[in-house]
Amino acid sequence: MRTKTEYAAHKTMLPTNKALSVASIKSGGMEITMLDKLLNKIKEADKIAIFNHEHPDGDAMGSAYALKLMLIGMGKRAEVFLRDGDTQTREFSFMKGKEPCGLKIGECDLKIAVDCADLERLGSFARQLYGNTAAIDHHATHAAYSDTRVVDADAAATGEIIYDIIVALGAELTRDIANNLYVALACDTGSFKYSCTTAKTHTVAAELIKTGIDFAGISRRLFDTNSIEYLKAYKSGIERLELYSEGRIALLAFSDSDFAEIGIDERDADGLTNLPKSVEGVRVGVYIRERGSGYKVSLRSNDETDVAEIAMSFGGGGHVKASGFSLNVPLDEVKKTVVAAIDTAFKGADSE
Repeated sequence: MRTKTEYAAHKTMLPTNKALSVASIKSGGMEITMLDKLLNKIKEADKIAIFNHEHPDGDAMGSAYALKLMLIGMGKRAEVFLRDGDTQTREFSFMKGKEPCGLKIGECDLKIAVDCADLERLGSFARQLYGNTAAIDHHATHAAYSDTRVVDADAAATGEIIYDIIVALGAELTRDIANNLYVALACDTGSFKYSCTTAKTHTVAAELIKTGIDFAGISRRLFDTNSIEYLKAYKSGIERLELYSEGRIALLAFSDSDFAEIGIDERDADGLTNLPKSVEGVRVGVYIRERGSGYKVSLRSNDETDVAEIAMSFGGGGHVKASGFSLNVPLDEVKKTVVAAIDTAFKGADSE
């Protein structure tokens, strides 16, 4: 994991999204990305394994399956390898190209991780990432875990980078690929309303829409359609919200027993991450849920507070306005520790 100092230096050295850089980007002397090297690897490979992070969101799913379909269109064999439970997510239901091709990881001569900031986030597949490897990512806190890395921290979603790769290779942008990429962009930009959205993001979305995808249907299902289980979780979330630091911090926490009491599982509450930050006057929203022997903490910022730096201090990472980490301490201690760290960040930001 990087230190705060390394992270601060790293942020200034990642490529801007004016165009995906073909030159190597340095961070602490480490080569981060070279697009042409990745393109050559893709051209030379015959069988490609694709991985994304644990508990994959729409960007992780959409990027992975768009990449799979692009590779198949180039005459290669490719497969996205998922963990138990990943196929039960709503994001997976949107994907085109889900049909398995029978490829096994051991057969593959290239392994690509998408939308994954560090090796640990690959979970059970981390031990499979060896040999000829590559990573495609947009996290500012990306750690060097593959021998080739294409990282654009200013891209709104990894799907935006996959689009650039499709263009660079001269591959066909089919409707199915565009469907997957639209899910990726829509999810990581909150339907194009988060501050990470750029003019380029809209330009890419326009190119995807030109293929004839049902973008309105995708948006409706992603953002305006909820299960009764989610609505139960949302109601409970509102009732459990806690305010700290004179209303500048809103916190929502769920334990496994809380989910059981409501009669839902963790997947039903996936959309609650942004609920705390939606409270008027809140600068940083905190969503905490039990995960294994500890707690997963998600931070969302409404202003200039850099929550990626906070997450980095606990061994996590992410983006300036959206990040996460884990703590293996009791819930009350998690809350106290997180609130104190955010208060410290407020003081630093307000003094600048």
